[in-house]
Amino acid sequence: MSVLCSNNKGWVISHYDYTKKIYTNVLSQSGLIDLAYNKNLFNIITPMMRDEEAQHFIKTVTVKSKKEFVFARDVQTNKFGAVIDDELLSIQLAYKTLLKEARELDLFTTSPREEDYLDNNKLARSLVDTFFGTLSEGFTTYQGGNNNNNSIIANVFDKSYVIPPSCNFFSCSVEDIESKLQGNKYDFILLDPPWWNKFVRRKKSKNFRKSYNMLHNNVIQEIPISKYLNGLGLIGVWCTNSPTHLEAIKQFFRKWNLEYIAEWYWLKVTQSGDLVCDFSGKRGKKPIERIIFGSEKCRSLKNPEPGKVIMSVPSAMHSHKPPLTEVLSTYLPKDPKCLELFARYLLPGWTSVGNQVLLLQSLSLYEVVSRSDNSVVT
Repeated sequence: MSVLCSNNKGWVISHYDYTKKIYTNVLSQSGLIDLAYNKNLFNIITPMMRDEEAQHFIKTVTVKSKKEFVFARDVQTNKFGAVIDDELLSIQLAYKTLLKEARELDLFTTSPREEDYLDNNKLARSLVDTFFGTLSEGFTTYQGGNNNNNSIIANVFDKSYVIPPSCNFFSCSVEDIESKLQGNKYDFILLDPPWWNKFVRRKKSKNFRKSYNMLHNNVIQEIPISKYLNGLGLIGVWCTNSPTHLEAIKQFFRKWNLEYIAEWYWLKVTQSGDLVCDFSGKRGKKPIERIIFGSEKCRSLKNPEPGKVIMSVPSAMHSHKPPLTEVLSTYLPKDPKCLELFARYLLPGWTSVGNQVLLLQSLSLYEVVSRSDNSVVT
């Protein structure tokens, strides 16, 4: 299970545990193996900072005793900012209650040391840098899938990828989906649009491999979502904290003849449960991302309630969203048909479309947990 605990405010989930769950008995050339993402990908021990910020942080909180250091650190972390509005109060309450329940289950009980702050999540960052250093520019148009009940390791253009069961994927521009999806209808459509923003532009200029082709809002708006959404279907759109992007989604929904249902928050925390950054952080960074839900007016199934919080340790990979399969099961029919646009990884039973659709399925990001003879590989 990816859901570690839950209450009426939301869920605590583990992206890493979800991969362990779905990648058991993977068909490989050496037999059946169990895989999971490399643990270092989620080895977020301290809040996310630049190295110089981490060094300044240590100077700020360094005191004589270990007890004093822990106290000073706690004063510095978990800040929700000076300006508290109703939305922030709701998220703060959810965070406190979910963290309390998680710690009662012995989750988030570790406490980072001074040397952890100086290390500044080096293992996670190095894994990401090494991975992107092996990639080449551009993408190729292709399609594939896995009709097996087991996950498989497949070779695509001389590179190995892990493919989950009962899935289909299309490596193409989302603007070309009409020729790929052939009129199929889906119970849930998830979009993770490459929003146009300055941060990604700067990142792209420094290292094209870590970013993606951004789209203007008018291009996203023209995607024929209504054509592929089941009448009882649900749509979810990942969104930044930009008011411009939030307003754009309202325009998208009007264009797609959908009505707004609810807004959820993905709250990112470290292995100890600290926020990965505070809400009044520098460079406009916040520890949350949003997902906006919409549907046709006639939908008779249970709708997502507003204000829910999904709390998890994030992947160190840029724009690597957590799986929503389990938390959305209450709001979808049994065995739903699901579609993700602008996908960067695959999910069992889903159809995934995007020009980076296999990016995070690369076998190099996974490690063997155990083999079919139950021996553990270290």
